[in-house]
Amino acid sequence: MHKPLLALGLAATALFSLLSPAAAASSAQVNLVVPYPAGGGSDFIARTLAPVLAEALGQNIIVENLGGAGGALGSHRVLQRPADGHTLLLGSPNEVILAPAVNNALEYKAEDFQLVGAATQTSQVLVARPSLEAPDIKALLAQAKAPSAEPISYGSVGIGSLYHVTGAMLASETHSDMFHVPYRGAAPLVQDLIGGQVDIAFLPLAGNVLGLIQDKKLKALGVAQAERNPLAPGIPTLGEIDPQLANFHYPTWAGLLVRAGTPDEALVRLQTALGKALADPKVRASIQDSGSGVAEPPSLEQARRFYEQETSLFRKIVSDKHISVD
Repeated sequence: MHKPLLALGLAATALFSLLSPAAAASSAQVNLVVPYPAGGGSDFIARTLAPVLAEALGQNIIVENLGGAGGALGSHRVLQRPADGHTLLLGSPNEVILAPAVNNALEYKAEDFQLVGAATQTSQVLVARPSLEAPDIKALLAQAKAPSAEPISYGSVGIGSLYHVTGAMLASETHSDMFHVPYRGAAPLVQDLIGGQVDIAFLPLAGNVLGLIQDKKLKALGVAQAERNPLAPGIPTLGEIDPQLANFHYPTWAGLLVRAGTPDEALVRLQTALGKALADPKVRASIQDSGSGVAEPPSLEQARRFYEQETSLFRKIVSDKHISVD
């Protein structure tokens, strides 16, 4: 998937070359497409991985930022290039699964991509405006069902985004009166949460979100996964607080994808390089410092199966909840 909110102060749409000593002898470079402007969470992951990937592959890696349309422009760019393993996407469920599922105008579908492997795993945390009176999710849901209660507003970074989908599932599974408020990105959403204009939202427990929680500018109601996040052990799971949410598990991931049809030989080579990058102590420390966990490199079959499961899961939610940008 896909993590906002890590500002690095880099120029938008910048290109960044990382050349290992062995790369000079290589005849082909690798382009790592980030479907968002430079300076965000996806860009941070790409630039953290790129030097070690370049060393492992013996090739020059260029990080190419192409933002727009919620990540769809950069994703489509990958599909315009040959399926030879020389163009990678730093993607998440947001761009490759959800975007085409909710927008029929996009000229690609999830099956046009193949997952090399996840690089990061990130918790989704349910946060609330600091002025919210309810102390936890159970109390909030109880209040929402009172006869004279106002419906709960939940924000997201856009229609069909992972955070919209998770909010819709919360409303559905708890039979609560909630309405969706889409924003154009995380910054205005967080600003309105802090200001009290929207009640709750799911956000990645990464970047500055944890800091805002610690500073009491946002109220954490729980993480949407089976176990507490070891990087933020003080925040309970939603299921700990409310038993009806015991199976409410929606962690997310970001990783490397290629165009479908890329030869297995190229995929294995890329997976090996990704495994080396994720084993590097500096890479691991950087990812963990950002608030995410480091994913375990999969086999080809594990990556295929996982990607198919994710695609089926999110398509079913989009269909069942009638989520569409149309």
